[in-house]
Amino acid sequence: MSDIQQLVYASRATFQPSNNGGGVEPAVARILMQSRRNNPRRDLVGALYYGDGCFFQCLEGPGAAIDELFGRLLADPRHRDVKVLRRQAIGAPSFADWSMKYVPAASDVQTLLAMHGKGRFDPYDFDDSLLEAMVGLLHRRADADSLNPVSIPAPAAAAGTGARVQPGRSWLVPALLAIAAAAAVAWWLR
Repeated sequence: MSDIQQLVYASRATFQPSNNGGGVEPAVARILMQSRRNNPRRDLVGALYYGDGCFFQCLEGPGAAIDELFGRLLADPRHRDVKVLRRQAIGAPSFADWSMKYVPAASDVQTLLAMHGKGRFDPYDFDDSLLEAMVGLLHRRADADSLNPVSIPAPAAAAGTGARVQPGRSWLVPALLAIAAAAAVAWWLR
């Protein structure tokens, strides 16, 4: 039996938003770089949305790995008021192609909120229907940079064999571009 869990949580950013011309918030970019580097080692995948000063994140993977990461998240000074919105067992990761997919603030999020009678992004006020719709939007929406290759657990890995599906050479160019982009962001943020 699989021990794959899904954890959806919300938190409030402790940093002040920068005026970066509509690009990815620098603090969020650092979080994404760390997640994309560390999550594959932990067999974790997921998606992140940041808007109106709030994070909305869906993490998927082995329960013990989620527990360990969540403990770190609770102590992370970049956010506060961490609230678990949902935790459930799932058959397989639904974000299996993403170590951490990033969905930028988008008009379709605003449309979704308006359909549910909300004027701003406040995940603390989501009912089950809006929570499910937001997770669905994270699945459908394209990643902000589409440069996130990972190797993903094969079904046998869930059974404890440790087998992994290795992506073909098609990952090489996006990986090199992602490294170059991360280096440029690190240089810019120094």
